[in-house]
Amino acid sequence: MITGEHIADGQRRPALSISKMSKRFGGTRALHEVSLEVHDGEVLALLGHNGSGKSTVIKILAGFHQPDGGTAELRGSELILGDAHSANSLGLRFVHQDLGIVEELNTVDNVALTSGYLRGKFGTVDQGRQAKRTRELLDRFDIEIDVSAPLSEADPVQRTGVAIARALWDWEEGESRVLVLDEPTAALPSREVSQLFDLINRVRDAGHAVVYVSHRMDEIQQIADRVIVLRAGEVVADTPVRDAKAVDLARLITDNAQHTVAADRGARPAAGEPVLSVRGLSGHHTKDVDITLHAGEIVGVAGLQGSGREEIAYLLGGARRSKASGGWQVAGQTIDPPTSASAHSSGIALVPGQRLREGLIANFTVRENLTLARLGSLSKRGRLASKRAESEFARKWMRALAIAEHVADDPILTLSGGNQQKVLLARWLSTEPRILLLTEPTAGVDIGARRALYELLREQAAAGLTILVCSSDVEDLVELCDRVLVMREGVIASTAEGEQINVPHLLTEMESSYV
Repeated sequence: MITGEHIADGQRRPALSISKMSKRFGGTRALHEVSLEVHDGEVLALLGHNGSGKSTVIKILAGFHQPDGGTAELRGSELILGDAHSANSLGLRFVHQDLGIVEELNTVDNVALTSGYLRGKFGTVDQGRQAKRTRELLDRFDIEIDVSAPLSEADPVQRTGVAIARALWDWEEGESRVLVLDEPTAALPSREVSQLFDLINRVRDAGHAVVYVSHRMDEIQQIADRVIVLRAGEVVADTPVRDAKAVDLARLITDNAQHTVAADRGARPAAGEPVLSVRGLSGHHTKDVDITLHAGEIVGVAGLQGSGREEIAYLLGGARRSKASGGWQVAGQTIDPPTSASAHSSGIALVPGQRLREGLIANFTVRENLTLARLGSLSKRGRLASKRAESEFARKWMRALAIAEHVADDPILTLSGGNQQKVLLARWLSTEPRILLLTEPTAGVDIGARRALYELLREQAAAGLTILVCSSDVEDLVELCDRVLVMREGVIASTAEGEQINVPHLLTEMESSYV
């Protein structure tokens, strides 16, 4: 049973204390008298679905929004809510989801953007001292990276580590800071999440207070000491993680809602003929999995990190080496285990989970990124036949997916996460596939863009497209799927259908062998 008990001794002064923080946007109540506290040497998880109020809390602390009411203290000193200078001067630090890293610059310069440059006696930048200070900062948290190389060459965990170290650049021994991490794993491959957790544990062990903002319950047990659940702008639970069962948290997050896809989407026509059938599929984590997908259905794959859920789409799409002891059939035809090229020719399209790392080309325009999969039909003798034809093709799909046409020749990185995801979807939908494979389709996408993506995918399924969605966000699966395959320890442990497709049931199934 979840109570309001705090992990901390009541006599111990909190590092950060917030009392009765409230905020409205027009007629919408975003926060209602939210109170919380976090102590030094503690990781507090702030948990809730999109729209629960998590982002509003963070934006008020960071000075982006002004609250309508509420007070706060940071180690006994008044923190002026909605004032960025007050937050910074008192030691409140933020690492936002987009990190704020300039990937073309090296680590030394990225840190200096916050800390300032060390100068020599003639006023020039002292590169040697600057690099030494940066290495000493990174050494505090065991972050290994070539500080002289552009951060574009670093992996996602290294970039996140640099952002965390940069936030704590002015930390001195004997002091502590309050570090707010906003969805820090949203852009990380699952295999790298544990590395980030090691880093966060080092930050906590150094005496800092950490507020860890997330909507992923499977991460909370691994990293947090205490969890606060927000729902509809209110605190509905504050409990030590050791007392927090996933199914109880799920019910609190969703207000005990047992809604199903059928209730949300209305009656669905019966699934069509099988379009993909694989028997005995095996990969790095996956062991002897049988999967059959039918025309016009949306099938989800759920599971904790390491369950095999992360690689299913990549195996089916030929992006990772696979074996299938019982063979593959696509549209009734037996095929060999696919490569990326043969999967594409068989009508299988893969939208990867890391759109900036695995899907989009950062220095290409929106148009160039969208048309990549159709260059063969737009080219003649190995060259683009008509830039005008390419532009018209891109704009047609931009209209179809409600992307503003005037951004066609803008760099892809100028678009929001939601529109970047739409461009990636448009690229593969334009190939008219039989089967669309998606991994983490809403990672880093705001709630409005999520709804648009959900509607788009439903429309495509209604038109006969078969869709597989592999997601760590159970909300994606509840909103979209006709069936959900739940993976544990590399195998499909259960299948949810109809009224079983709800958050508490899926989380219980995902975690049943771990609790």
